[in-house]
Amino acid sequence: MKLVPCKHWYDCGLVDGGGCRIQIYHQPSVGICMTRCADYDGPDRGLGDTVKRVIHRVMPQKKNCGACRRRQRQLNQFISYHGDSHHGNDLLGR
Repeated sequence: MKLVPCKHWYDCGLVDGGGCRIQIYHQPSVGICMTRCADYDGPDRGLGDTVKRVIHRVMPQKKNCGACRRRQRQLNQFISYHGDSHHGNDLLGR
């Protein structure tokens, strides 16, 4: 069983699935946790997570709005640290 490095995820014994302690998803797959969850709390998945972490270090009062989450998701898709990056056309909306 592949574990998700998020503190909210736990292994529930299902193939490619687990549980979410904060109930964002009932029984999320590894893919959902690693790519879609805005409340993922583990090692950076891509550039978007890194940018979010830096912004929150510099401006701790900054809240994560819809535009911030969209930027984070798009940057994670564009430059993933796990080898499943998409090319720039998706990021640019083409």
